[in-house]
Amino acid sequence: METIKLTLDFLNPDECRFFRNNNGFLTLTLNNSEKGRVKLSRSYPFSKPEEYICVSDMDDNEVGILRDISLLDENSKSLCKAELETRYFCPTITEIKSIKEKMGHFYFETKISDKEKNFTVKNITRNIRFAGEDTLLIFDMDGNRYTMPEFSKTDAKSKRLLEPYLY
Repeated sequence: METIKLTLDFLNPDECRFFRNNNGFLTLTLNNSEKGRVKLSRSYPFSKPEEYICVSDMDDNEVGILRDISLLDENSKSLCKAELETRYFCPTITEIKSIKEKMGHFYFETKISDKEKNFTVKNITRNIRFAGEDTLLIFDMDGNRYTMPEFSKTDAKSKRLLEPYLY
């Protein structure tokens, strides 16, 4: 039986400098060596959105993991926060007006910031889940994420509509 060794390469925040290139894409200079364009992705837990950030090149090869972006210089920290906010844009649902099922797809009518928003969820048992104790995440079939923080304080109708799908 072959043994697989997994390692985590943590990046030293003092050696990382993030910039925007001429096209507006995020780039990394690591230890004075240009790494080029990079992507940032959050690791778990969801409760620490600025910690354990995976930095990858555009071919999805991991450059390393930042333990905490707050340890970066001010410019790099600001760029990383903006990049993560864009990548993980997650509107807050304030009300579920209806959920209708048709041929395995679930059609949600919701309110987000007092605006009507409709979306479709496929495989509902996999795409509605709790992140932390009281925050509900919903993923639509286009890959968009929606959140319902403080789910326990959500209005009764929204809870009633969602509860059959919560496991």
